[in-house]
Amino acid sequence: MKKNRTLIIIIVLCIAGSLWGLYPTWQSQGYKSTLDSFGPADSAKRAKFISEHDEAIKDANKSSIKLGLDLRGGIYITMEVDVLKFIEEQATNKDEIFTSVIAATHAEEETSEEPVVSIFNRKFRELAVPKGKALANYFLLNDVRTGEEKEIEASLSKGSDEAVDRAIEIIRNRIDQFGLTEPTIQKFGSRRIIIEVPGAADPSQVRQLLEGTAQLEFRLMKDPKIVRRVIDRLDKYLAGTMPATKDTAHKAISDSLNKEVAAAPVVKKEKTVAKATKTDSTRKDSMMADNKKMSAEDSSRLADSLEYAGLSKDQAAAKFSKEHPFTAILGKGQTKSGQIYVSETDRRSVMDLLARNDVKPLYEGEMTFAFSRPNKTEKGESFYELYFLNGQAELTGKYIIDAGAELRDGQPKVTMKMDDDGARMWARITESNIDKQVAIVLDNVVYSAPKVNGKIEGGNSEITGSRDMAEANLMKIVLKAGALPAPVKIIQEQVVGPSLGSDSITRGTESIFFGFLAVIIFMAMYYMTGGFVADFAVMINLLFTLAVLAAFKATLTLPGMAGIVLTVGIAVDANVLIYERIREELASGKSLKLAIDDGYKRAFAPIFDGHLTAFFSGVILYSMGTGTVQGFGVTLMVGIGASLFTAIVITRVIFDILLERAPSSIKFG
Repeated sequence: MKKNRTLIIIIVLCIAGSLWGLYPTWQSQGYKSTLDSFGPADSAKRAKFISEHDEAIKDANKSSIKLGLDLRGGIYITMEVDVLKFIEEQATNKDEIFTSVIAATHAEEETSEEPVVSIFNRKFRELAVPKGKALANYFLLNDVRTGEEKEIEASLSKGSDEAVDRAIEIIRNRIDQFGLTEPTIQKFGSRRIIIEVPGAADPSQVRQLLEGTAQLEFRLMKDPKIVRRVIDRLDKYLAGTMPATKDTAHKAISDSLNKEVAAAPVVKKEKTVAKATKTDSTRKDSMMADNKKMSAEDSSRLADSLEYAGLSKDQAAAKFSKEHPFTAILGKGQTKSGQIYVSETDRRSVMDLLARNDVKPLYEGEMTFAFSRPNKTEKGESFYELYFLNGQAELTGKYIIDAGAELRDGQPKVTMKMDDDGARMWARITESNIDKQVAIVLDNVVYSAPKVNGKIEGGNSEITGSRDMAEANLMKIVLKAGALPAPVKIIQEQVVGPSLGSDSITRGTESIFFGFLAVIIFMAMYYMTGGFVADFAVMINLLFTLAVLAAFKATLTLPGMAGIVLTVGIAVDANVLIYERIREELASGKSLKLAIDDGYKRAFAPIFDGHLTAFFSGVILYSMGTGTVQGFGVTLMVGIGASLFTAIVITRVIFDILLERAPSSIKFG
């Protein structure tokens, strides 16, 4: 026991950690079973259960093993970026020779997986170069300085890659807004994008979401007085104290506009940098911790108000929420600096309220509400910053001709270039709005709100304040996404029904169970004590494999379940090699302890070699495969690592304990 004390502690910690890692999966399945138990007549009970356990369900689902499209059902979509169209639009000069090269490229790209730029370059050399033409005759690109063929080819290749990256960012942004959970979006080849949306059942809705035109806008932050007036109008209407139309609303509250309304401050504090800076994680976490109660500033204000005199803090908060329902939602995330951050649940509540047909007339045309991209606290909770913007955009993304990101003086900076028309409008906008913030909005999501430091002439702007180059590169993609240089089309769409997913889960689970049961029975009957130890090791192997998948938020697919079944066989095979070697040592007359020592020692090399080659197979499947093949490769690699640990380490520790305490109980059949 003493010599294996360290190993025993490690094993116990690994088992405890695995159980802890799989607890959210068990919890998630429990919630799912409870929700499934509600019948059609229990819709009210189901809604109440979801409302009461909303955060717990989300937390459990976030940390649980995700089910792939083939197990859960949903929509599988393949989209293709028209890179050839991008190349064609980059050309400043087009003649019959260029048109023939485009046609030849188009004919080959339809049946080839080769990058379109490579096909175009090859066809150009075959058809245009013999006629005395060069790429410089057709392309005058901004980032090409010398005009050499290789430089133009590199620029076209870089531009086509960026077009695909921009399309992926737009797609991810739209799916996140749509509220679809756990989408998988990945680049396939040089021009295709694979999208898996588990749980979605309406392909027309997803298609409409994906094929729309990207809307990049520059909107000024709204004047704080107007913000307060609009929010007061919303409060009064939702509290039932004024009519719905905007004209009657103005009349109903005209007498109170000059009074200080008893409402939480909602004016955003201006930034002091050129780009909106992020709050530190400490302030984020403290904001989210107070998400379910009125802020200290609100409570203090309520306590001092004559309207709430004599009421307790809870009574004042309840009265305030009833009289100011919209402000009460925003007040949950109010920070002392004046910035408003709301949780995912409150964001949905705000969006649902603003989307109501009877509420829209109260703010449309005058002001727009927009949220930032989701941010994460150190605890992994999502929160959003709320922006109050002008109802009309000052400028759209169609005037942007280029954007870049670079590291200058150790700081990441984003550059933006507009055409002549955009430059004139941008100069007028910046001149009249110095020291004000301009939000950069893509598809109604605010990516940044830099402050205007001065009049910007010439159309060249610089945005500073990015935390790192990754954030700067994202901003570059967003700025260039307003006018997509290459169309994106859906070339394949497949709906996987939930019945197929349920059937796959049932059969996959049965295959694992019966395969596992057969192995356990055989090993116990054939190897006796050694068989029971091997069975325990196989169970621990399954536990470790599933725990690692949960820790890395991996998606379990049907091929992944096949990989689990395969690792069970590999784990048993390692024990068989050890036990057969031990039996040979016992047959040669060695003692039990010496036979076990030599059996493990001499079986280690072939076991390690076999596991290593199988692991490399998994690496190749993961690196070169896609989709389900990658899922199989991941599960195989994780299972092989767990198998090696359980077969070599855990079983040996168990036999050492048995040798010390009950050697007569050890038998190998």
